[in-house]
Amino acid sequence: MSASPPTHILTSFQVPAARPVQLDSVWSGGWRCDRAVISRADEPARAAWIAKMMAKMRPAGVSVSRPIVSSDGRFSVSGWRARTFLSGHRAPRFDEMATAALRIGEALRGEERPTVLAPPTLTGPWEENEIFAAAEQAAFSEDPSVWLSAGLDPDSVPRQDIAQALGKAAELSHLRGELAEPDQLVHGDVLGCMIFDGTADPVLTDFVPTFRPAGWPVALLIVDAMAWANGPDALLQRWAHIPGFDELVVRAVLYRVLLHIFLPNSRPEAWRGLARVADVVAGQRKRAMEAAGEAGAEAGDDSGSDSDSSSGSDAADAEADSGAEAGSNADSRSGSSSEAE
Repeated sequence: MSASPPTHILTSFQVPAARPVQLDSVWSGGWRCDRAVISRADEPARAAWIAKMMAKMRPAGVSVSRPIVSSDGRFSVSGWRARTFLSGHRAPRFDEMATAALRIGEALRGEERPTVLAPPTLTGPWEENEIFAAAEQAAFSEDPSVWLSAGLDPDSVPRQDIAQALGKAAELSHLRGELAEPDQLVHGDVLGCMIFDGTADPVLTDFVPTFRPAGWPVALLIVDAMAWANGPDALLQRWAHIPGFDELVVRAVLYRVLLHIFLPNSRPEAWRGLARVADVVAGQRKRAMEAAGEAGAEAGDDSGSDSDSSSGSDAADAEADSGAEAGSNADSRSGSSSEAE
């Protein structure tokens, strides 16, 4: 249990008589103090920017915990921040979360990439926020191994689950294709920041910003739900209509695998669920690639057959005019058909 906010912090956020009660991770491990939730804000600039965005965003059908400023107008005081408490609890309502994630993205569309989301350098050691950013950067980079080299101690012997994760990361890296969807400001952890209270609108308790395609939050949500929240594999099919979804899901799994490798406090028992999802997504991706290859081969065969037929017909017509010229044209078209096949 972390230390509760001291008296002068309660006074600063206008809840001087509150008796702090610690909340779980959906509230960032913060403390409920009457109408406020007060939690740590170790990066004041980042905390202030997040507070401004949470005050500004108006996603349709989603309630947002709004920031509370201090008595002198600040978003953070001595490493603490505050936001409004809203009732609710975690619930496996994954489709509603996915819908909410897209609506949050719609509300954020057009926002510029903030300086607080600058990518980390390729030199360590990294702070915790930098580890998350490095894993995400690696999942989207052409060569994730560059980030792996930067994030790993070359002299250490990885435990069994980390060694397995390294193998999965290599496999997933090779299963990625081109992603054409544009980046925008989106939420990077909807599953960890959303609660429900009956039939009321879902509640967003915090904002974890990232700058990726609009479907990225849904891909992450589904991977996390399948790995650790008993989410059904059918979620992959239900949300496959999102532009670029297949590519985003492969990157979402790779991101979580890389985080498992990078985070010093990653738990071996968490690997089992993540490894299963990696296998499911990799298998689905391989089947799709094989089907695409077979379809391409069939298209080539059809093209070759049509070309051969055309060559014979054209040659017969041409032969009536000039036998020598017909033979030359037929040979040329026949060669093109062979290349297509």
